[in-house]
Amino acid sequence: MDQFDKKIIEALQKNGKISMAELGRSIGLSTSATSERVKKMEQEGIIKGYTVLIDGGKVGMDITAFISVPVGNMAIEAMAKMISEIPQVQECHKVTGNTCFMVKVKARNTKELEQLIDQINHVAPNTYTYLALSTAKETTWINIE
Repeated sequence: MDQFDKKIIEALQKNGKISMAELGRSIGLSTSATSERVKKMEQEGIIKGYTVLIDGGKVGMDITAFISVPVGNMAIEAMAKMISEIPQVQECHKVTGNTCFMVKVKARNTKELEQLIDQINHVAPNTYTYLALSTAKETTWINIE
């Protein structure tokens, strides 16, 4: 990965809708060279996809919670798959410490959050849930310098 690739990633993280022509101009490459580099990074899995960051509160998903999930009564890989298939789960990370996974969820209300917790507790009892009261920063940005 060279400086052009890093500039491409930085620009795409700022604006995933930027055209290849505009992206190329901003980093000093032709449109075709820029497009080839982007396609290569997509094929190599460096660029995994494109997304939109949504304000959950403005679309009725008012609750953000983090659920600490201990090792339960199912294999870790199966548990990760089960948790990842829950639509309200935004992130699922295998972590160190006295827990197995840290899961970020968005829910419409406390009833929906309770159902999510119950669903996870069914295979991994004794979860701990932390409610986010406010969010100072939420991004998909990764600094690769």
